[in-house]
Amino acid sequence: MIRSALLALCLFVYAVSSVANPSNRGYSGAPGSLGRCASSCHGLGVGTVQVSGFPTDYVPDSTYLITIAALSGQSIKNFNGSVRVGTGSVTAGVITAGQGTQTYSVAQEQNGVHLSQLDRQSATFNWRAPAAGTGVVRMYVAAHQGNRDQGPNTNITLVANELVQLNPPNQASNPAPANGAENVSLPVTLSWSAATGATFYELFLGEPESLMSLGTTTTTTFTPPDVMAGMTYWWRVDAINEAGTNTGEVWSFTTEAQSSVHEDVVPREFVMGAAYPNPFNPVVQVDLSIPFTTELTARIYDRTGRLAATLVDRASVSGAVRLGWNASGHAAGLYFLKCECNGFTQTQKLVYLP
Repeated sequence: MIRSALLALCLFVYAVSSVANPSNRGYSGAPGSLGRCASSCHGLGVGTVQVSGFPTDYVPDSTYLITIAALSGQSIKNFNGSVRVGTGSVTAGVITAGQGTQTYSVAQEQNGVHLSQLDRQSATFNWRAPAAGTGVVRMYVAAHQGNRDQGPNTNITLVANELVQLNPPNQASNPAPANGAENVSLPVTLSWSAATGATFYELFLGEPESLMSLGTTTTTTFTPPDVMAGMTYWWRVDAINEAGTNTGEVWSFTTEAQSSVHEDVVPREFVMGAAYPNPFNPVVQVDLSIPFTTELTARIYDRTGRLAATLVDRASVSGAVRLGWNASGHAAGLYFLKCECNGFTQTQKLVYLP
C-alpha cells in the first residue's frame, strides 16, 4: 500500500515537472492551446513582465516589432506567445523570430513564439498583421520568471482592432445633360451617376478656366439658379469623402435660345420677383419677367454701396430670367440686388446668414 502511494506520488511529481518545464510549447493560453502552463504550475514570488509594440489598431499586412521584457523581479525563464482571430483558435497573421526568440509549431499552436535560450531580461519578435477583413485579433502571452518550478508567472492578453483605411471616392460619371448637349430646355437640372465611396459632391459651373462653386449636395442632382437661355455652360462634379476629393471631368451644355416653358407666355411688364430663400445660405435666386428683348444689368452691392458681384452685364434677354448668386466667401449681412432693364431700375434687399 505504501509502495503504491509512493509510486503514485512520484508519477504525479514527474507529471507536474514535465508540464512545468519552461521549454514546453503551446502554453500561451490562447483558445485551442494547451492552456497557460505557468498559471497552474508556478505562481510564487514577485515579478512583472510587459509586452510592448502590439498595436491597439493594426494596419493590415503591416509588420510590428514586439518586445517582451522583465520590468521587475528575476529574468524571464521562458514564455509562450501566439496571436488569434477574435476569440477563436484561428491563427492571425504571422510571427517571425527576433532577438532572443524562436518560433515553434505544435498541433495546438502552429505559429507560436518563445525564447531561444532560457533566462533573458528581454527579447523581441515580429508580427505581420493579417490581410484586410480579418477584424479584431488577440495576442496571448504566458511568461514565467525565476526558478523553474517556483517563480512568478504573468498572463497577458492584448486586443487589436483592424484599422479600416478609407480610400478616396471614384469619379462622378454619366452627366445629364450629356457632355456637349445642345438646345437644353430651361430650367436645367444637372445629374450624374453616384460615385462609389462618395459621401457628398461639390458642383462647379461657369467658364472652363474659371468654374465657380455652387455649393455641395449629398444627392446626385442639382438645379443651378443662374442658368440663362441661349448660352453655353461648363460644369464639373467633385466626389468627396473623408479620405479626399476626386476631381471630376469638365462637361458642357448649351441651353436653347428660349425655354419652351415660356415661349407662349410673354410678360407685359418688367417684374422682379421676391428673392428666395431670403435670408439665404449661400445661394439665393430671383426670377425676372422681361416683356421684350432688351439689355439687362444685375449687380449685388453691400450695405456700404460697394460692388460685391456682377450677375449680368448688359446681356440681351427677354421673357423669364432667373438670376442666382452664390455668396460663399463674402461676409454675412445685408446686400442689395439692383437690376436695370430698358431704363427701369428695381432694387431688393438680400440677407446672407452663413
